[in-house]
Amino acid sequence: MSQTTLSAPAEPRLDDWCTAARLELLFEQLHSAREVLLWSGQIETVLRGWVRRQLVDEAIQNAWFVPLPSSDDTSKPCPQEWPDHLHQTWQQRDQALLAWAEQQWGHALESLYLARKSQLDRLTFRLLRVSNGGLAMELYHRIKAGEASFEQLSWEFGEGAERFRAGLMKNQPLDKMSKTLVPLLANLQTTELQPPRAMGKQFVLYQLVERHPLVFDQATRQQLLMEQLTCWEVPLLERLAAHLACPG
Repeated sequence: MSQTTLSAPAEPRLDDWCTAARLELLFEQLHSAREVLLWSGQIETVLRGWVRRQLVDEAIQNAWFVPLPSSDDTSKPCPQEWPDHLHQTWQQRDQALLAWAEQQWGHALESLYLARKSQLDRLTFRLLRVSNGGLAMELYHRIKAGEASFEQLSWEFGEGAERFRAGLMKNQPLDKMSKTLVPLLANLQTTELQPPRAMGKQFVLYQLVERHPLVFDQATRQQLLMEQLTCWEVPLLERLAAHLACPG
């Protein structure tokens, strides 16, 4: 679970994107299928796909990106019976979506990165959870005294799924951790074993192994751009679903 719920970007304005022509196209293409989409629970998925198809088309029409050579494409092959323009849209969709997002939010991306930098770090740490506070303290002292290793005691006493990895959690994004773990690890800098802490109905021993600060490279840019796009889509999908509910 993410520590922070990101708010939808203010731009581009939904009123500007939801033009009369675009809403008419949506109604024409999907209104007749609305009932079955609701019945199957697929309306949000289909609407997101519809929106992203519009964004891909826009990026292609405006030549906002240089397509990768065919040999570099790693996407799944599309059905052979599709017409050529659908083949192009399908093969270029990932590049096109990033290019569209770059046009909208690329200018503010470094500021967004700096504001969220601490949340974007990845941590490698050890974790051991037990239900008994006395046992947790005993295990803590055994590890500190060198009587047993964290890994050994995790296998023997751990009650969480991490025991099957000997308690080691590798390269975990801080902003995707549970709300109970974030306060323990967010500002932890020392690699010393930490005394047991209550966490819900359990007690947890934890130890930072390594902090991996996220650098502002191309991969980070793409991650932030897709996060912005996903957040922007949330109120948009609600509006489009409401529009589909209107009588024809």
